[in-house]
Amino acid sequence: GSMNYAGKALTIAGSDSGGGAGIQADLKTFQAFDLFGMSVLTSVTAQNTRGVYAVHDIPPEIVGAQIDAVIEDIGVDGVKTGMLSNSGIIRIVADRIMRYGISNLVVDPVMVAKGGARLMRTDAEEALALDLLPLAYLVTPNVPEAEAISGVKIKDAEDAERAAKIIRGKGPRHVLLKGGHLEAEEAVDILFDGQTCRCFRSPRIDSTRTHGTGCTLSAAITACLSRGMGIHSAVETAKEYITRAIREAPDDIGKGNGPLYHKIDPIVPSAFDEAAEDFDAWFDRNENVFESELLALKHFLKDPRNAVSVGVGSGLFAARLGIGYGAEPAGGMAELARKRGIEVEIAAAEDLPYADGRFDAVLLGTVLSYVKDRQRAVREAFRILKPGGSVVVSFLAREGSYAMLYDLAAIRGRHDRETAPEYPYPIQFIRGARWISTAEVDALLKNAGFTDLEYAQTLTMHPRYSNDRVEEPAAGYEKGDYIVVRGRKP
Repeated sequence: GSMNYAGKALTIAGSDSGGGAGIQADLKTFQAFDLFGMSVLTSVTAQNTRGVYAVHDIPPEIVGAQIDAVIEDIGVDGVKTGMLSNSGIIRIVADRIMRYGISNLVVDPVMVAKGGARLMRTDAEEALALDLLPLAYLVTPNVPEAEAISGVKIKDAEDAERAAKIIRGKGPRHVLLKGGHLEAEEAVDILFDGQTCRCFRSPRIDSTRTHGTGCTLSAAITACLSRGMGIHSAVETAKEYITRAIREAPDDIGKGNGPLYHKIDPIVPSAFDEAAEDFDAWFDRNENVFESELLALKHFLKDPRNAVSVGVGSGLFAARLGIGYGAEPAGGMAELARKRGIEVEIAAAEDLPYADGRFDAVLLGTVLSYVKDRQRAVREAFRILKPGGSVVVSFLAREGSYAMLYDLAAIRGRHDRETAPEYPYPIQFIRGARWISTAEVDALLKNAGFTDLEYAQTLTMHPRYSNDRVEEPAAGYEKGDYIVVRGRKP
């Protein structure tokens, strides 16, 4: 099948010939977050790890034409701006952001280069405040930039908070004031949304290899927003990425401030982490929806005590099936599963902390719709099974009516009674799912070495895939398409 990106993001910024900052850093970051990256050049700089030696601005109408070309053909899920060195460029960017109704706009108000060189003229600073900030979903100034925009001298956390409030008064929905320059044990960033200030702390890393940190952070936040994350998770995930990118920075590039290492797998927090309690409550309320899936699982799980549920979630299913062990990457969910008496390891399906041949059965309950590398997850299940042990996979078939309805609801960003099922999963959990077809599951299991595949269709019969055993649907659940398949490890 084709691999699709998780979204599309655009950077409108300057070029860094040295490849460590500017659009080069942004594109590398978008790629790390599995986004298709596009760029609009505002300036060409002659730059390396030691400094900026020459700057040539692109004419505003060419900047506008680049934006038109990208958006009219390809479209975007998120946009960030970096170096915008004159008011003409800023006005044209603002004009296009308005024209195309772009809501996910991250403005990184690049005014001063690492070495202290000013990159923005005074008229540009005014245009930024008047024209661009009111359109921003988020603006990410560092201390010197925040001082310039707010007029407040920032010496401590109180000043930073005051400045953040003034900047938000200029129109952006959120302000992330990066406190990296404030001398403290930790780097503390403040996110202000008009009501509350939230602090994000990260260890201060002693490193000269920080070229492109600002660009990379705002690009990472843009990437997260483009993937549909909320602002808090977006900032948290981006900061986590930056911390690791600085820690892994190469030491053999350039003689000055070296660049970061961009090819780091971002840890993407899921709605499962943020809203574990909601999910659990919802699950409890709608347990009957899953009765038939449970019946099919029970049918295949002969000895559940020495079985592990991968992606155990809040443990509701596993507890009802009598499964003893679980693996789950979302901390909030793992906590709930432990309360239900399941022994849980914090781990993703692709990397399980268990010895070879450890279990009689492995349950992959709908987890294949969420993992990044399905084949690796199935191989891990194979590895930790005893010879003769079973893998049991349940999934909503790509070709099933339910999956289609969920897709529709997710695309529209809402649960629409007309087109969505009676008992929908909470939409934020559906958003992250990638439906899977019966043929794909078949191939994944066979490639990993499983044999004797046996299917039980739960609910609506798909004559093609049912082994002729179809349970009666639970009350109030006429047409669903859970399929459960068991494979044996020879």
